[in-house]
Amino acid sequence: MALDYVSTSKKIVDAVGGVGNIASATNCMTRLRLVLNDEGKANDDAVKAIKGVKSVIKQGGQYQVVIGNEVSSLMKEFNKLGNFSEDAASAAEKKPEGNPVQRLFGFVAGCLTPLLPGMLGTGMVKVLLVLLTTLKVMSSTGPTYTFLYSMADSFFYFLPVMLAWSIAKKTNHSIPMYMVIGAMLVYPDLITILGGGVEGVTYGTFLGQQCTYIFGFLPVVCASYSSSVLPMLLMTPVMGWAEDFADRVSPNVLKAFLKPMLFFLICTPVVLVVLGPLGTIVGQVLAAITTFLYGNVPWLTVGLLSAAMPFIVMTGMHYALMPLFFSNLATFGYDVVILVTMFCSNIAQGGAAFGVAAKTRDEETRSEGIACGISATVAGVTEPAMYGINLRFMKPMIAAVCGAGVSGLLAGITGVKGFSMGGSPSFMSLITFIGVDPNSTITNPYHGVIWGAVCGVLSLAISFVLTYILFNDRDAGLAGAANTDAIDAAHAAMAGQEHVKKVSAAPLEIDSPMTGTLVPMKDVPDEVFASGALGEGIAILPTDGKVVAPCDGVVAQTMDTRHAIGLVADNGVEILIHVGLDTVELHGKPFTYHVKPDQEVKKGDLLLTADLDAVTKAGKKLYTPVIVTNSDDYTEITPVDGAEIKAGDKLMTVK
Repeated sequence: MALDYVSTSKKIVDAVGGVGNIASATNCMTRLRLVLNDEGKANDDAVKAIKGVKSVIKQGGQYQVVIGNEVSSLMKEFNKLGNFSEDAASAAEKKPEGNPVQRLFGFVAGCLTPLLPGMLGTGMVKVLLVLLTTLKVMSSTGPTYTFLYSMADSFFYFLPVMLAWSIAKKTNHSIPMYMVIGAMLVYPDLITILGGGVEGVTYGTFLGQQCTYIFGFLPVVCASYSSSVLPMLLMTPVMGWAEDFADRVSPNVLKAFLKPMLFFLICTPVVLVVLGPLGTIVGQVLAAITTFLYGNVPWLTVGLLSAAMPFIVMTGMHYALMPLFFSNLATFGYDVVILVTMFCSNIAQGGAAFGVAAKTRDEETRSEGIACGISATVAGVTEPAMYGINLRFMKPMIAAVCGAGVSGLLAGITGVKGFSMGGSPSFMSLITFIGVDPNSTITNPYHGVIWGAVCGVLSLAISFVLTYILFNDRDAGLAGAANTDAIDAAHAAMAGQEHVKKVSAAPLEIDSPMTGTLVPMKDVPDEVFASGALGEGIAILPTDGKVVAPCDGVVAQTMDTRHAIGLVADNGVEILIHVGLDTVELHGKPFTYHVKPDQEVKKGDLLLTADLDAVTKAGKKLYTPVIVTNSDDYTEITPVDGAEIKAGDKLMTVK
């Protein structure tokens, strides 16, 4: 049955404190994203209980209500209930949380996340074009290729403009004014002048770099800003101050034109003279250091550069290495500084994105991770993976750096070299490693391809595995953490109940709550249960959906989703029975409670029933962990031996 968008919207508004408590409202692919004036007024439990709401997440100053694919339809009705602005002043003024590093990463991710649809879409078009041209289905010189590539590359080329829009939107400033500064950085005439050698333009030198001058005396370092993100990010506080200053000093009668004019006159020299060239100058220093290192320890240089490459690309400093790249091709006939290090780094970025996709339970993030991984590993387009996944969650970026560094070391040791330019480095560009260095003892032209493939697989594997180990939905604040959070909530609630009795030293026999096959906890295909993080116990693969009380005690906790129940035995043993894995996502449909919280029960009383066929048809596994959640209070928890068990048979002994 379709969701009642009108009723659901009204219930959400009431549960979060009313229209007056909502500072701003927007939505992504699956979530309603609210900024509340006072989060303390929101009733989380009431929101979660609303039909159609999957979870509630609080992250980065946002109150996120997870709806699913129907959120865009619900948003249309939601907006009718109030004048909700996406750019409300209170939203912009909301004080960010966390330490300075967390706030910085949060701001960068917040500015880049809205650009994800453009990044993902154009990145995948580039992947398609690489495949079509490689397979000779399409010519790279034909008009169709040019049209599609122009569309796909335009997003990255005009990235400063896109980022300017996102920054202005996030900081609640003038979007058109910010976009003018971004557009100026990629304006054709400016690019031509900063390219050098334009007749009639005066050029000089500043800090060892070719430059020209603005106002006749302020040096503007010649650099390219297309596809860059650092200049606009660095300009954020400057543009904010400049707009506020221009607004303050402009008389009302002249403000319509004087305010933007002052803003542009302030920001233009700052970005061209100071902040824009900053990345270029640092890049030149990096290039000099790289040249020295590669001349002395080439294998170590490749490893270090591979590890550092994502940060070099993020700042746009990789353009400063291009002269060294062309010089290497002309002088030696090969290059490793760009072709090999970016190959190892790009594959690692993709591997980390794949790792997030494999680990997360959030459908939107899984989809993004797969798309970003394909984009990076097949087409070498890493911006979606870097900005949309790895930098956003931080731990995947750590994994990507490790994968790139290790594979780069192997590439340096085995002498992998690039002999030609063939698009952005990726698995599709391995053919650029075909060739022979006349000054090397290696004579096999396919040596680079073979070892390059090995390094690529190694980079992919390391970044994937480390991401899978380090990343989790809970730290990332994703909806996929809902199942684990629900379990922890049950555990915490049980521990806090007033009726919990003092732990007894007397042993307690716990009977099986269900009929089925016994499974050791370590074999349960869920890391939370298998690791014993929630306590010791044993699991059952049930053949009957009836769940009965395994001992005398009290019902300590029930869940809105009815998939789990917590008991406290008369002597203080806390027991969690969790029917199925990830069954929180079924929102209670296959389950029926027969008891209430605080109700006293006797061994064998019916607690709940589960429609096992419905659980299986929904794609969920039936493993049912029976856990002693306060295991640390006991010296020994011994499950019975055997394969089959019936409800009421002895399951474990707690001493």
